[in-house]
Amino acid sequence: MFVYLPCGVGGGPGGVAYGLKAIYGEHVHIFFGEPLQSPCMLIGMMTGLHDQIAVSDIGLTNVTEADGLAVGRASKFVGKMMDPIISGCYTVDDDFLFDSLIGMYEQENIFMEPSAHAGVFGPIQLVKEGKDYLEANNLVEKITQSTHIIWSTGGDMVPTDQRQEYLQKEIKLNNNIM
Repeated sequence: MFVYLPCGVGGGPGGVAYGLKAIYGEHVHIFFGEPLQSPCMLIGMMTGLHDQIAVSDIGLTNVTEADGLAVGRASKFVGKMMDPIISGCYTVDDDFLFDSLIGMYEQENIFMEPSAHAGVFGPIQLVKEGKDYLEANNLVEKITQSTHIIWSTGGDMVPTDQRQEYLQKEIKLNNNIM
């Protein structure tokens, strides 16, 4: 099983990851998705500094449309706990969040807040960039036969006017590209 969790400070996804690993052990592979300008868990874990380093320390802005994930410094407790538990972290650009938001809404009639779409990028990133991880864990053949779970929360709580603003933002982004 592959699970992709949007991550801010790390508390929520850390708890989910801990529980899944306790139940499924080596049969679950967990990835945290963070905004490109706010990858506090990723830099904390990569450097081993956890809460002793902030995204601003490496020149990132911590500005993102994924407001639930706009965290500049990871949880010290969660970061250290996740070291042996999660399989990896990845970053996602805000433009993808809105492209995915409109696609999910149009194709599946499911509205998810922008932050939730950090999880959607996980399987895409794993297939495109995760060859070394898949090979090292003998998962190349199993990836298409595995269950992939994108953890998503928050869409039902977004007020109708805010939903429309998010959907219109996507239209504006697309018009600016053309």
